[in-house]
Amino acid sequence: MTGTSGGTLAPAAGDVTQERDITTERGIARERVAGTIRVEIPPRYCPLPSAEHPDAGRLNARATAWMNGYGLCLDGVQRVRMTGNDCGGFYGRIMPLAPADRLQVAVDWCALMFAFDDLHCDEGPAGTRAGDFTGFATRLMRVLEAPGTTPPGSMDPFLAAAGDLAARCRTAGTPVQVRRMVEGHRAWFLGVLWEIGCRLRDRTPSLDDYAHMRQHTAAGTATTSWMEIIDGREIPAEALDAPAVRALDELAFTIAAFDDDLFSYGKERWLAARDPQPSQCRLNLVDILAAERGLGFEAAMAAAVDLCNRLTLRFVRLRDQVRPRACEPLRLRLDHLSHLIRGNIEWGLRAGRYTNPDGRHPGAVVTTGSFTPAAPGSGTPPAIPSVAWWWDRF
Repeated sequence: MTGTSGGTLAPAAGDVTQERDITTERGIARERVAGTIRVEIPPRYCPLPSAEHPDAGRLNARATAWMNGYGLCLDGVQRVRMTGNDCGGFYGRIMPLAPADRLQVAVDWCALMFAFDDLHCDEGPAGTRAGDFTGFATRLMRVLEAPGTTPPGSMDPFLAAAGDLAARCRTAGTPVQVRRMVEGHRAWFLGVLWEIGCRLRDRTPSLDDYAHMRQHTAAGTATTSWMEIIDGREIPAEALDAPAVRALDELAFTIAAFDDDLFSYGKERWLAARDPQPSQCRLNLVDILAAERGLGFEAAMAAAVDLCNRLTLRFVRLRDQVRPRACEPLRLRLDHLSHLIRGNIEWGLRAGRYTNPDGRHPGAVVTTGSFTPAAPGSGTPPAIPSVAWWWDRF
C-alpha cells in the first residue's frame, strides 16, 4: 500500500494503555512502559511518483535464498533482520518497471550491504574499530575491483557473495558502469571512515560537514550505480558529469539519507536507551540540528523536515529544467531518482529494519508520517555552505 497526500504512511500501533515521556538528549519522545517508542514526523512535501514493483515478494525470496546459499543469515536474529529489510520493496520502488531478472542483482546487493552496514559500519564495536573496518573494507573493495583474485576456498562467505555480485555486474554492465559501481563503494567506505572518526572523538559533527557527507555515509553512489546497469543503457560521461546532473544526484540521495534519519530516529533512541555506555556522538540530522541550534525534539524534527522539503523543492525544479534536454539514458536515471525519493519514505516507514531495532523486538518502534501538497515557502538555499552550490544557475 502506498501513501497518499495527507494520509498516514505507517501502520497504526497496537493498543497503548500506558505511555510515559522519556527524555532524549535534546527533547521528549513518547514511550510505552513496555519499551515501545513512538515518533511522529511532520508532513513531507514530496510531489514525486509513487510505485511498487509487482515482483517485490519474489525478489525478496530469491535474495534470501541467495544469501543463505553462502551460509549468511540462515536463522535467528540475522535472518529476521534481513527479511525485515524488504530489499525488494526498497529497490523495487526505485525501478518499478525493471525486468525482475535484471533487478535481482540490485536487490541481492541491498541484502548483502545492509548486513555489511549492520556488522561493520553502524552498530556495536564495529562502529568504532577503524582498523577492523579498513581491513575488511579494503578486502571487499579488491573483490569488487577484481573478482576471483582471492582463492574461493580462503574467502569468508561475505566476500564470496560480494565476488558473485561483482561477476554478475561485469556480465550485465559495461566496463564504464563497472568502474562507476566500484568507485561508488569507495566513496561509501570513505564516508564510513569519517563516521568512525566522529565516534572515536565522541563528538557530534557540524551540520555543514554532515550535510555533504551524508550521501556518502548512506552509500549514495554505490546504490545508484546499479540503475544504469539494470537499464542496460550507459549514460555518456559528458551527460552524467554535467554540474546540474551531479547536483541532482547529490540532492536525491542526500534527501533520501536525511529521510532515513527521520524514520530511524526512534530506532537509534531505542538502542541508545539500552546501551550501558551511550556515545555522545550523534549522527542523525535531528540530533545535529538540536545540538547546533539549541532546539528541543519537536522543533528539531520540524527543522529537519523543513530542510528535506526545501531540498525536495530544489530537486523538482532542477530536474524539470534538465530533463527535457537529457538523452534517453539520463532521462531514465532522473526518473529513478524521483522514484527513489518518494519510495524511500514509503519503504522506510514500514521496514522492519526500523520497527524492529535489534531483530528481537518487533514493533518496538512506531514511526508515523504523512505527505503534504504544500510546497515550502522558501526556494532559497539553506545556510549550509557545503551544499549551497546545488542552487547555482547551471
